[in-house]
Amino acid sequence: MIQLKGKYNFANIFIDEVEETAQQQIRNFLNHPAFANTYIAIMPDTHAGIGAVIGLTMKMNNYIIPNIVGVDLGCGIDTYNLGKIDIKYKELDKFIRENIPVGFNKHKESKFTMGSYGNFELVEIVNNTNQDEDDVYRKLGTLGGGNHFIEIDQDPEGNKWLTIHSGSRNFGYKIASYHQNKAKELMKKMFIGEAYKHLEFLPLEQGGWDYLRDMQIAQFYAERNRWGIAYLILENYFKLKLDKLESVKSIHNYVDLKNKIIRKGAISAQEGERCIIPFNMRDGIAICKGKGNKAYNYSAPHGAGRVMSRTKAREVVKLEEFKETMKDVWTSSVNEHTLDEAPMVYKDKDLIIKNITDTVDIEFFMKPVYNFKDDTPKRRRRKK
Repeated sequence: MIQLKGKYNFANIFIDEVEETAQQQIRNFLNHPAFANTYIAIMPDTHAGIGAVIGLTMKMNNYIIPNIVGVDLGCGIDTYNLGKIDIKYKELDKFIRENIPVGFNKHKESKFTMGSYGNFELVEIVNNTNQDEDDVYRKLGTLGGGNHFIEIDQDPEGNKWLTIHSGSRNFGYKIASYHQNKAKELMKKMFIGEAYKHLEFLPLEQGGWDYLRDMQIAQFYAERNRWGIAYLILENYFKLKLDKLESVKSIHNYVDLKNKIIRKGAISAQEGERCIIPFNMRDGIAICKGKGNKAYNYSAPHGAGRVMSRTKAREVVKLEEFKETMKDVWTSSVNEHTLDEAPMVYKDKDLIIKNITDTVDIEFFMKPVYNFKDDTPKRRRRKK
């Protein structure tokens, strides 16, 4: 463990080696008044992020920094136990490519709503953040780019699991940007904008509660988005009843209002709570059970954590090496456009396993047998 100290607080980092860029981002937190009067625990998969370090957990105080939670509000992973079934992966891959829009794409017409909760609030948010309501609904049941994925994993007993990693899409991005701009405006009025650049904050009574309200809707939207993907695959392809299947779910960019914990790239690991920790597209997933460790803020890492940026990965990872390391997984997504998601750009899974024993027990590991990611060329990813 590493402990860093700053002007207003200290942070415990639950791993022995951390890149200097990530350490500097953490120091920026500790020298910021909005990080006072709280407890900060950094997860073992920590690495530098855009504006804020990944792997942050902290108890809520009287301030909210939208950039801390980030733009993919409510992003998470759901996995469903399909049982001991045979799957024709080429046919499944064809179905996914034809029925699940990826990246910046969306359904030709809306397929899902928010269900029994959130439709009224969604419309209000759409109007406040200058979004298109039809566009927002058409993106329910779609897969994000980057590290988002659809996967079939196999557990030690031979059961296949459908695993989905996706978030709140552009809806969450717009909400996060809207409230971060509100924070910037407030800092300008207080003449302290430059001092807290990228970490502009909202006091709870001056816009913070408004952010938390909208964040909850985005979190539910992300949940419905993953549910929509699962519905299309489970009900329409596998002919299985989604609500009859065993499932495990974890979210990792959100504010846990019940327990008053902020998590950025970290998951809840309350005592007895089942949770999901993915490593990479080759090494698979650990299904865990939380220990409720207060020192970890009742949290666990949300994955393995990157060891290099996407730009660096595209420069140094060789396509043939990528293909070779993925030879035991059926995938049509290994190409030059997914080099930045190759297994070698993430921390070794054994390093993560070694550093989570105090916060979770591992129930079992699942190995990927099929993986799908957004593999469209970068220049085409903004196509609507």
